[in-house]
Amino acid sequence: MAASSRIHVAVILLRLTFVSGQTVSCSNLQPYVDWVGQWKTACQPAGSTSNFSWFSSCSWIDCECLWGALSAPVATDELAPCFEEALLKSLLDQDVKWFMTSLLRTCRSYTNELSQPCGKCDKYRDVSLCGSAS
Repeated sequence: MAASSRIHVAVILLRLTFVSGQTVSCSNLQPYVDWVGQWKTACQPAGSTSNFSWFSSCSWIDCECLWGALSAPVATDELAPCFEEALLKSLLDQDVKWFMTSLLRTCRSYTNELSQPCGKCDKYRDVSLCGSAS
């Protein structure tokens, strides 16, 4: 599966798992907590100040940021359960919570647009015959 397709699937599964309330557990909680913090840091624009707002616009989301989802230390169906468990155990700092909320809610349509197969963040769109008749 192409990287952008995996990103799109990961984003969709994260949303669906939150909505459906599936009972999938988190197999790797502390590595997840460490990773989501690192992902947040990687997505925060260089030179941003301490009063940076994840909600002022979605311009901070770029392909490098979305590709960070591919390095999650858990399976895609565990992303939401790990997030939920980390929340319940107060393992996430407020900035991580804001980052995830902005990424998956406030900037949802922008994230979907970028992560579509053959979209801007499809690493393989040049070789995937995007827009060509099969």
